[in-house]
Amino acid sequence: MKNGQRGSDPGAAAPGAAPRTWQAQALPDEGTGTAGRGGLRILILEDDPADAVLEQRLLTGAGLDFTAVVVDTAASYAQQIDAFRPDVILADFSLPGFSGEGAIKIAQERCPDTPLVVVSGTIGDEAAVELIRQGATDYILKDRPARLAPVIRRAVAEAEQRSRVARMQAHLQQAQRLESIGRLADGVAHELNNQVGAILSYAAFIRDQATGTLQRGTRLDLPGISRNAGQIEQAGQRVIKLVGQLREAGSRDVIRAELIDLNKVIGGIDELLRSTAGASTELRLCLSSRLWPVTAYPGQVEQILLNLTTNARDAMPDGGSFSIQTQNVTLGPGEAADLGLSSGSYVCLTARDSGTGMEPEVIEHAFEPFFTTKPFAEGGGLGLASVYGTTRQAGGTAAISSAPGTGTAVTVWLPAAIPGHPAGIPGQRSP
Repeated sequence: MKNGQRGSDPGAAAPGAAPRTWQAQALPDEGTGTAGRGGLRILILEDDPADAVLEQRLLTGAGLDFTAVVVDTAASYAQQIDAFRPDVILADFSLPGFSGEGAIKIAQERCPDTPLVVVSGTIGDEAAVELIRQGATDYILKDRPARLAPVIRRAVAEAEQRSRVARMQAHLQQAQRLESIGRLADGVAHELNNQVGAILSYAAFIRDQATGTLQRGTRLDLPGISRNAGQIEQAGQRVIKLVGQLREAGSRDVIRAELIDLNKVIGGIDELLRSTAGASTELRLCLSSRLWPVTAYPGQVEQILLNLTTNARDAMPDGGSFSIQTQNVTLGPGEAADLGLSSGSYVCLTARDSGTGMEPEVIEHAFEPFFTTKPFAEGGGLGLASVYGTTRQAGGTAAISSAPGTGTAVTVWLPAAIPGHPAGIPGQRSP
C-alpha cells in the first residue's frame, strides 16, 4: 500500500511517533506453541500504518493470541527489541532510510534466536535467498497475505524447538560432566592408592634400614636410603601432579573457545588418562608432529579424551591396549560429504582399544544420549553422546569403527584453524 496514504487505525503508529500496541485474543483452541501459553509478542517494523493494521487483522482472523508493537524507524526498532523482547519480528523490506538488511543485522546483534520474517510488496527470489542467508527466517509477499499466519506459527514453533534442543544440550553437558567426575573416581582412587602404597613401602624400607643399623651397630646404608627416599619423592610428585590435573579438569572454564594444540591438551592430562585407563591397560600416545591448531573449548576437549578413555577401559575388563593418535588430514568433497562435513583441513583424533568390540546395532545407536549396553548401576549412556555433541558443536564430527572381538576405534574430526586459511589448505595431505 505504498501509495502515500496513511491509515488511521488506533493499532498503528503515525510516522515517527511512539510505538503503538495492538492486543488480540485467540479464538478457542486455535493458539499453538507460545501463543497458546499466553500470547505471542510480535514486533512489526512497517512505515505504512494501513499495512501494519492489515497484518494484525489477518493474524487475529487466523486465531493467533498476540500483542503487537508497531515501529517505523531504526531507532525505535532497536529500542523495542530490547524493551518488548518479541517472540517474532515482521520487518518491511524497504523503509525510508532503512532496509530489510539493516533490520536483520540489528536483530542478529540483539536477539539472534528470535525469528524474523521479511514482508515485501516486491522482492525477487534471489533477494529473498540472500535475506535468509543473512539471517531472516522466511519472507512473505504482501499480495499473498494468507501465508502470514502459517509462516509465523511455523517460525515460532521452530524457534521453540531450537530452544528446547539448546536446553537439552546444556543439561546433557552438565550431566556428562558430573558423570565423568563420578566415573573417574574409581580410576583415580586406584592410582592414588598405588602411589601412597609405594610411599609407605619405601618409608618402611628406610625405617628397617635405620633400625637394623642401630640394632647391629653396622654402618648406615646411605646409598640404599638415598634410593628409597628418591622413590618416595617420585611417588609424591606423581600424586601432586595427578591431583593437580584432576582439579584443573574439574574447575576449568569450558565456556571460552580458544586456539589450542590438541597434542598439548593430551600431554597436559597424560597422567589423568593413564590413571583412568587403569594399571592393566597399556596406553600409547601416537601424536603427529606439527599438528594444526583447532578452535575449541579446552575443558570439553579434555572431557572427550576422558570419556573415550573410560569407554575403552570398560570395554577391556581384563586389560588390553589403548592408543590415542592425532594427525592432520585434508578431506576432499567426496570424503567430506560422506562425513557430513565441508571439504578442507581437519585435525583427526583416533582412540583405539583392543576390547570386546560392538555389534552393528549397537554402533547405530552409540551416539544417542542415554543409550548404553551396561547395567544402570555401572553408569554409561552419556559418554559417546557427549563426544559426538561436543565435536559437532565445534564444527566437526565423530564416527565409530568396530566389530565383535576386534576392538573399537572412535575417530573425531575437528576443523583446523590455520592462519590465513580459514577453510584449510586445499590439496595438502596428512603426513
